Amino acid sequence: MSRVLRLDGDLLRATVNELSRVTELRGIPFSRFTELNRIIKGFRTQEMTVLSGNTGVGKTTFMCEYSLDLAEQGVPTLWGSFEMPLRKVCKTLVQQFAGEPLDPPIPSRIAEWARMFSENIPIYFMNLHGAQSLTEVLKTMEVGVKDSGVEHIVIDNLQFLLGAGDGAFVERFQRQDHYVQKLRAFATEKGTHVTIVAHPRKEETGRLLSINSLYGGGKISQEADNIMFLQVDSSTSIPKKYLQPYQ
Repeated sequence: MSRVLRLDGDLLRATVNELSRVTELRGIPFSRFTELNRIIKGFRTQEMTVLSGNTGVGKTTFMCEYSLDLAEQGVPTLWGSFEMPLRKVCKTLVQQFAGEPLDPPIPSRIAEWARMFSENIPIYFMNLHGAQSLTEVLKTMEVGVKDSGVEHIVIDNLQFLLGAGDGAFVERFQRQDHYVQKLRAFATEKGTHVTIVAHPRKEETGRLLSINSLYGGGKISQEADNIMFLQVDSSTSIPKKYLQPYQ
């Protein structure tokens, strides 16, 4: 065995593997939310992220920009908006993409930004709205992966999916756990990242959200690789809104 080595042979291969592993674990870095790179080490496929926050805090608005951040870097994304009409989701995405006020509305300028978004940003949309069965959603996700190479799927939101049952699960918590398990399995098996927007339990006014605030039987926090809360701190004269990653 040589006492002195160069960076070649087995050591070179081991070094390349180590660097590749670190890069893979870091994932695709965020450009709009750079602090997330330090906390969750970027975006990786085969994972599941949960975003929660109280009603009206801006979960969908944040999720639009979060997904746009990745799509601008070439991550094909499939949006499932079951609560907000697609035209409103697309309006938010185009406004964020433009990065400038589109008010007062000038039709030609708006049309140009919308065209550039359509031609340059790989975001697709499920043609589904309102309460849906999990079976139908999974079929649509499968089509997105197969036909468009989708790597990021947004489910907004989980509670609207629970409005339609597949027949086997009648108890709400059990059905949510079943949905979460299936979505988690899809991410792992299909090599995608699934991001779920979920409402929290009702908390006392002014109380910050925690893992225990997640609605359901506990499966959602167990299965998630990353959990993020949009918090509102009302303890100051001017309430402060911020994103709090938990894992």
